[in-house]
Amino acid sequence: MTGNGLTRRALLRNIATLGVATSPVGALADTHGDSPVYRDFADPYLELIRLLREAAEIEHDLMVQYLYGAFSLKPAFAELVGGPQPGSRSFLGVTIEEMQHLGAVNRLLVELDAAPVLSRQDFPYETDIYPFAFELAPLSPVSLAKFTYCEAPPDALTDQRAAADGSVPLLEELTSSLGGSIAPNHVGHLYDAVIGMLGEVKTAGAASIDFDAWLERLENIKTQGEVGHFEFFESIYLGRHPLLSETPGVWSLPSNDARHPCYQVPVNPTAYSGHTNSIEDPDLRALAWLGNLNYWCMLSLLDTGYRRNSTVEPALAQSVMMGPLMSIAQQLPAMGAAVPFDPLSMGFEPGLSASAERRFTHLMLLETRDFALSIEHLLPTNFAPEIYEQIANAF
Repeated sequence: MTGNGLTRRALLRNIATLGVATSPVGALADTHGDSPVYRDFADPYLELIRLLREAAEIEHDLMVQYLYGAFSLKPAFAELVGGPQPGSRSFLGVTIEEMQHLGAVNRLLVELDAAPVLSRQDFPYETDIYPFAFELAPLSPVSLAKFTYCEAPPDALTDQRAAADGSVPLLEELTSSLGGSIAPNHVGHLYDAVIGMLGEVKTAGAASIDFDAWLERLENIKTQGEVGHFEFFESIYLGRHPLLSETPGVWSLPSNDARHPCYQVPVNPTAYSGHTNSIEDPDLRALAWLGNLNYWCMLSLLDTGYRRNSTVEPALAQSVMMGPLMSIAQQLPAMGAAVPFDPLSMGFEPGLSASAERRFTHLMLLETRDFALSIEHLLPTNFAPEIYEQIANAF
């Protein structure tokens, strides 16, 4: 922070607005198109680590927001959520791919001798990298416009992509939903910056990794977002997805209309008692807290797996998401609540060693089991408390 409270990046942006040339350190980290990703460090290794940490936080942000929106859908749209099996054209399928992206970025951080990142951006967020504030909300034209815009390849939003039938260009539709101007930020821009910086690190000889394999993997992640994820969200936002197209103007329906796809769950709730937006009903708050515990188990398993370069813990994390977390997340919306995905105050790096991290994860799993058993009368019928001890014994 500077003396007047502005970040260094904000100062660079203000200088650029005045037409004053910035130093090379203040230049864009990505020179592809109109990317707003500003460079903070002249040293390519430092800048690469910074960008990868930003990418990990953003992948986590998106994963949680997609999950929250998905579970706001009513049972009639279970296939869109991802039941009975999550395919690539479902929210859970996209979320699993986001989890894989999060894993790839963190594994690259570890290969570069940096710590993995399981935190989120939340507030404040870096406006030159992420165009929208983090928000947990039911699906709506606004949230779907955000998802579509974040995943879009830049050329998808140009006027030239207007449909042949004379329909409104996508960018105009998105701007109408979001209101006002939109920062020219896309997730693909950040990956362009990462890919460019990885090339600089290779040239500088600042690391010993398989650069070619990582460059290919990062390009694949970028493509997966700009093609698969973008097309999925665009089809939902425009109401063209087969499960939505039978109801014209489905997202324009009043929220209390029985045909509206979503339960109207709260925006940005929390299960922390005494906080703003805390869930008032004690039973619903208890279930939401159990949802948090499962979310934290999932992240703790991911962190342990990234640090050990193991595929076991990430697979177990996915089983938590598709098992007990999904069970709670599907029950709460019909009751007017939702899993709040609260941040864990202590973070996910409390241990000094790999064995200490494993102990932390083990204890978190048993904590979750014991709390689930303490509210057994509230649990969904398909909830299986024994899964925690099974997972704790599996790594």
